Amino acid sequence: MDAVGDLAGELVRLPDRGTYLKAASELLSKLFPCDGLAWNELDMHQVRAEVYARPGNHPFGDLARKLIEFRNGHPLVTSALGDSMAGVWRPRRLSDIVSDREFHESRLYREGFREMRINRQLSLRTAQAGPGILHSWVMNRWNHDFSDTEMDLAREIQPMLCLLDTAYSQPPPTATNNPWPADGFGLTDREAEILALVAQGLKSTAVGHLLGISPRTVSKHLEHSYSKLRCTNRVDAVRLFTAGPSRA
Repeated sequence: MDAVGDLAGELVRLPDRGTYLKAASELLSKLFPCDGLAWNELDMHQVRAEVYARPGNHPFGDLARKLIEFRNGHPLVTSALGDSMAGVWRPRRLSDIVSDREFHESRLYREGFREMRINRQLSLRTAQAGPGILHSWVMNRWNHDFSDTEMDLAREIQPMLCLLDTAYSQPPPTATNNPWPADGFGLTDREAEILALVAQGLKSTAVGHLLGISPRTVSKHLEHSYSKLRCTNRVDAVRLFTAGPSRA
């Protein structure tokens, strides 16, 4: 099973972040069978959280509010905040950070997770959107911990999830309903797709990894795009592309 290739193939061409989060949660629930999972954005400084949960009809109320309430006492949060550099981000099991005894005595478990039937978690951090702002996927289980094999799989797919998080961090980069206005400029679908990802701030190496092509191929597509857009660099190409044909 090529988990990285499957993630890229299924998730790279979606129209917006909401669609991405729904599709990604479905794929991750298959890779890591669990009782529930969520994508979280937690801003420690502004005391704000966003949670996309699967299943969506969660019986325990506002999960974003609960994340904020228990943010300072959650071992996965405090552990993630200790990773100041992207190069040291690593998947985490709750059981690797805190003992069962410590966890069961914590307020997080007594007032939150016990009712929610969560005592095993796996967290994959995907971005630091600013100081104290964390993005992560978290899978939840009751009593059945995540295996070392699943941890190996988590380490394998985490870089791709980071790229996807970046790619879907902003609204579609065009003024039209069509996210890639290829026809108006004579761009091929691939050229427009690459420009859309470049407009999100991805470098050629990251775009290539996301699309399963080499950075050199990405550069060639960009060169062809420059010619069609009548420009000589990616900054002008992105500006023209995002403005749309009628305003270029």
